[in-house]
Amino acid sequence: MQILSPIPDAILPQAGRLWRRHFGGLGRVRGFRAANGAVALQGGRVLGVIGFRDAGGGFATWRAGLAAILFRPAPPTGDLVIDGIVARLPRRGIGRALVARAEAEARARGRPGLRAEVAAGNRAALAFYRRLGFVEETRGRFGWPWTGTVLVLRKAL
Repeated sequence: MQILSPIPDAILPQAGRLWRRHFGGLGRVRGFRAANGAVALQGGRVLGVIGFRDAGGGFATWRAGLAAILFRPAPPTGDLVIDGIVARLPRRGIGRALVARAEAEARARGRPGLRAEVAAGNRAALAFYRRLGFVEETRGRFGWPWTGTVLVLRKAL
């Protein structure tokens, strides 16, 4: 398995489709920024994708509209934020490898840590991040109004 970042242009559409299938955004996502993501590849097939977000934006670029008005950001941070992570095959080390690449990216960008914003009901994701050393920093009703409580998790680097 290879981890590549930035995401090569030839692979970006495949990575974007996988990310979009998991996180939605139909009609709202305008495109994806190759420099704000990493992919796990094997034999030319995208096995997983992780997005990064900072003050300059995230992996997905969004269309303006009602959804943009309704979105409530989490408190500001100097950390590199994980802008979604998805693996085709769970429990195979893909997610762990992608988070390791995000840690390297955070260090390269001079960020003090990594942050993940996870829906409180997403027990699998919360357990995953906790196994990797993330701790809860705060919680609130961030993101889209219908997502409910979100936990802000952080890992210092």
